[in-house]
Amino acid sequence: MLYRVWNFVRRHKKKIVFGAIFLIGGRYFYHYIGKKLKDFQNKEAAECLEYARRQHHFDNNQRTCNMTVLSMLPTLRERLRALLNTEEITENLKSSPADKVQLWEDLKILSLTRVITVVYACTMMCLMLRVQLNIIGGYMFVENVKKHQGMSANAAMHVAPTPVQEKYLALIREFFDKGVVSLVSKVKEAVYKETSSLTLKEKLSLHNLEAIIKHIRERVENGQEVSIKEISTLPLSELLVCWKTSDEDKEPSDDLYCQLLKETQDILYSHDFHTVFSTALDRGFAKLVDYLAEFYQPLQKTETSVIQLHDVSVPLAKLIPFLSGLLYKLGSDAPNPLVQELLLLEQTKTLAANIYEAFSQIEETDDPQP
Repeated sequence: MLYRVWNFVRRHKKKIVFGAIFLIGGRYFYHYIGKKLKDFQNKEAAECLEYARRQHHFDNNQRTCNMTVLSMLPTLRERLRALLNTEEITENLKSSPADKVQLWEDLKILSLTRVITVVYACTMMCLMLRVQLNIIGGYMFVENVKKHQGMSANAAMHVAPTPVQEKYLALIREFFDKGVVSLVSKVKEAVYKETSSLTLKEKLSLHNLEAIIKHIRERVENGQEVSIKEISTLPLSELLVCWKTSDEDKEPSDDLYCQLLKETQDILYSHDFHTVFSTALDRGFAKLVDYLAEFYQPLQKTETSVIQLHDVSVPLAKLIPFLSGLLYKLGSDAPNPLVQELLLLEQTKTLAANIYEAFSQIEETDDPQP
């Protein structure tokens, strides 16, 4: 029996050797494939989990942004009311002062300046907070993930500490303190140049008002009457000021703060931001025209007939009180139709998602801490 087995092995030696190699190799290959498949599944599961966490954090960040914008509307409204106080002029007119004509002229300029400024200010505030909170949101996501994985939060990417984040987000206060003043001055100058020749008795149709607003926009955004396709970001980008300090006074956190400012400026000067800013302004002024149309619509009906909306004309003096009061509609508390449209604008959402995605990427160069 053993002799036969030995002869069989001797005759089929090569086949047995190759067969053994094949079986052993197959076994190792099976385990290798199984290990790779398991690693792939684990990686896929980790990526899905990270995506879900990122999406959840992003959604929460957008809700925070929306609530922050809405919470600042009363501050913006009162700031504009103080800078463009048409109510005070209206009270003075009730006493029939000697300079009545001049007061009416001032009221004309301030009323139109106020209603146009609130559209600019709401748009700028919405976009500014979108940019800032998504930059900070991206950094916070990176920091949270690295802490969860036991990595050094600052090893490959500077994560702004809380004091730096607070200082950076406080830039919106610069908007209320300085930015709005600069914006009001710019809009007021454009309004004066565009409407100084209009008399209070002059009748204006909705079409006339739209044309006036369009020309004022061109003066504000481009500094001239001829329309230019590329809109200026001057009113918004001027708010980003990196306060200079001497080398002796400079703290390490100042570098991170300046980095945040530079990253924000890069976004504000980008073509994508220009496009979104322009689209948001168009939507904002379209909402203003909707409110103006509401004023003209009841005047379509006469005693004998109904006329077309654009054929209705109203003396400028009759329009002024309505224009002055639009601050409280366009800048109303939540729910605010203007701000709601700006926040839900598809281009705004896309811009926010792109910024968050760019700043929430995890670099894999860090080693876990021992």
